[in-house]
Order: sequence, then structure tokens, then C-alpha cells
Amino acid sequence: MTPAALRPLAERLAAMAWPRRCPLCGALLGPDAVQGLLCPACAPWAHKLAHIPPRLTAAAHELYALTGAAAAFYYGGPVRQAILACKAHGRPWYAQELADLVAVRVFGAAPPPAPGRRPAFWNPTGIPLYDLIVPVPPRRGRGGSRLPQQLAGRLGRVLGVPVQRPLTVTRRMRPQKSLDRAARLQNTRGAYACRPGADLSGLRVLLVDDVITTGATASACALALLQAGAESVFAVSVAASEEEDLS
Repeated sequence: MTPAALRPLAERLAAMAWPRRCPLCGALLGPDAVQGLLCPACAPWAHKLAHIPPRLTAAAHELYALTGAAAAFYYGGPVRQAILACKAHGRPWYAQELADLVAVRVFGAAPPPAPGRRPAFWNPTGIPLYDLIVPVPPRRGRGGSRLPQQLAGRLGRVLGVPVQRPLTVTRRMRPQKSLDRAARLQNTRGAYACRPGADLSGLRVLLVDDVITTGATASACALALLQAGAESVFAVSVAASEEEDLS
């Protein structure tokens, strides 16, 4: 049996040994888990914060190098707390549920039948939606988050798309959260590149990040991927920050 075939069994055994928790509040997920991913108390919050439709608009974001972008939620309330728990508070295990929520809400995967199980993604055409999944790399210095890499790994397994990390950061950047839109664009422009020898010729790339705010980071990464030969780049994130965000 191949390692890929053994992975679902390993995931089920891991869920038995280390029970999964609701990514929004940390409560243990039991048989009453909503869609196998959220505790009953947090399900209404997830509904309230759902980004419907998931597709982001060019009017609200800078998508200059992207064919499009989508997010599962607005960046607010317990969704924001869950992302920060993964990024800043050393709880990377929540990334599995956050990625699964993206798979369900953005790509239409069937929810997992129980906590710790994998969503079922069925593509009736048999043609992969994307050729490659690429995470946004952590920025240099303290505070660089590896959450996009964790999200990308899980999404790759659910969607059946290979994951690679061709992107690299070329210089230090200021923290984006302290900047306005114009400054964010300037801060990220030219700050990403593909590693020497990376050849993405003709590939449709799914770029994964945790949060899309202005879209400056995603677009700067997409530009680097296009320069390495990618045919198109679509960005997806757990959450997006917009004027309609809820707190």
C-alpha cells in the first residue's frame, strides 16, 4: 500500500488518539459536531461570518495579477481569533479544520462524516481544477506565519492537487497590518520571486493564504508565479477583510 493510500487511515487513528477541537473556540468536537468541523455553539457564528458568495471583487481588493480570488469567511469574530491562534499562539492543529472549511465552502467538497475525517471532493469532469497549489511564503524575520503552508498541504490532500513551494521572499517587508492600501502595494511589490530553476510553464496555480485584506500580497506572489511561466493564478484564503466585515 502506498503512503498516499495509508494517509486517511493514519488521520483516523490520529483523531482517535488526539481528538479534534473546534477551531473557533477550542471545544472538543463530538458526535454533534456540525459538518464534522465545528461545535454547535460556533456554527451560528460561522454562518454569520460566511463570505457569500466566496468570490472576491476587484472593487474591494487589488487583484492585478490574479484571475480571481475567494475566501470562506469575513475576517472577524471567532474566525479572526482562530487564525490568530494558529499564527501567534502556537495552535497549528486548527489549520486542518480551517482548510477543510475552505474546501467545503469555496470548492463545494462534502463535509467530513466525523471529526478528524477528510472532506470528500468529487470532480465530475475528472479534470483537476488546478495543476498546482502554492502557499504564500512566510515573510522574513519574526512574525512570519507558516499557516498558509499548513493550509495548502491539507487542501492539496482534499482536492487531490500537488503542493509545491517555489515562492521565496526577496527582502524584508514592514508588517502589512500597519499600512494603508497604497503602502501595502508598495511594501509587497517586487518582494516575492520564484526560486531559480522553477518552471511553472502552462500551469494553473492555486495560491493559498490565510487572510486576504487588500490583495497586495496575493497579487505580488501571483506576479512572481506568472513570471515563472504559470498560465493563471487564483488565490484562496480562509478569510477576507472588507468594509462589510463583522466584529
